[in-house]
Amino acid sequence: MCGEKGFACCTYLPCAAKCEIRAERCNPMTHKQRVLAAIRREPHDRLPFCSRIELWYNYHANQGTLPHRYQGMSQWDLQRQLDIGLVGYYGAGEDLFRLQYHNMNYREELLPDRRVVTVETPHGTISAEWQVPRELKGSASITIQTKHFFESADDYPALQHFIENTEPVENYQGYAKLPEAIGDDGVALPFAGKVPIHMLMEDYMGYEQFYYEWHDNREKLEALHRALWEQRLKVMGIAAGAPCEIVSVGGNYDEQMTPPPVFESHMIPFYQEACQILYAGGKLVAIHGDGEMRRLLELMPATGVDVVESITPQPMTSINMAKLRELWADGPAIWGGLAAVIFTKTFSEGQFRRYVNELLEAMEGHDGFILGFGDNVPTDAVFERVEDVAELVRTM
Repeated sequence: MCGEKGFACCTYLPCAAKCEIRAERCNPMTHKQRVLAAIRREPHDRLPFCSRIELWYNYHANQGTLPHRYQGMSQWDLQRQLDIGLVGYYGAGEDLFRLQYHNMNYREELLPDRRVVTVETPHGTISAEWQVPRELKGSASITIQTKHFFESADDYPALQHFIENTEPVENYQGYAKLPEAIGDDGVALPFAGKVPIHMLMEDYMGYEQFYYEWHDNREKLEALHRALWEQRLKVMGIAAGAPCEIVSVGGNYDEQMTPPPVFESHMIPFYQEACQILYAGGKLVAIHGDGEMRRLLELMPATGVDVVESITPQPMTSINMAKLRELWADGPAIWGGLAAVIFTKTFSEGQFRRYVNELLEAMEGHDGFILGFGDNVPTDAVFERVEDVAELVRTM
């Protein structure tokens, strides 16, 4: 490693005893090849480093505060210059499917600072609203939901109608632009949507209202869940036939809001059924895994997914990377590990370097590890630290 920059001198060699790819510098693997090989636990030439920086980039591009050396660059050109693999993420209008709405009046307003959806059904009208943070204006992937479709038990008939009359259809042609733009410089990670119970929690009700309904109107809630389950399985069928190698299903879990009993009873069974469909189509399956998931970690292998990405460890959560590696020895590949806060001035330069050294030491030789940010580079990052990690990985 880069000893002169304060990083320890050791060599990361996944599959060191199994292959000699690392020595073939004349024919290095691409970022895409490394990432897919790591997920499949296949030999690869060096530590894969593939992640997202759009939170930092969009903020500074909007504020006119990008460092001079990056002025005029797109986010992906910046990452290419640093040799950080690209992740084509969901939320940019490039998903594998789109939704068609039948037997209802569905209206969507896209305003500079918010998005408003109103749905008129034979059983009543429901609406939802999302705000775009002022600092991140123009970022399609960052919104805050401020109003949910479901506000009281009176909304069950309208929401049931909305779900049952919403039809997923393929969007392969629109999606194809994303992998074409990335090429071999990273991976497209199309999103097949949240699991049904989590959609009810986050998108339709909000967590507080959901748990009131969980206790007060369980039968009606389960009817909504069954309808969403069938709708989401249709999405999985679309994703299984899509022109991609990997599909992301659900994520952003927290052990308080999606506790183990709910995860076991409603999430794991859906993942297992979804994985059967996606594997039949030759797809790898990912979960977006940032958040405090300590009590969920031991349950995650039961989902059957191939990789959990955007893992956010200590000090932002209680997740210990060395223990996670042991826990998932025969489970999902691990993608992430760089807690966002270490890139800020909250941590000194010495603390930052120790953190990186300890992470790489904990994961050394793990053939199913992909280095990445958990889950993004923060807006107040000391960006030279991102550059240092990129240089370190290049020289390992």
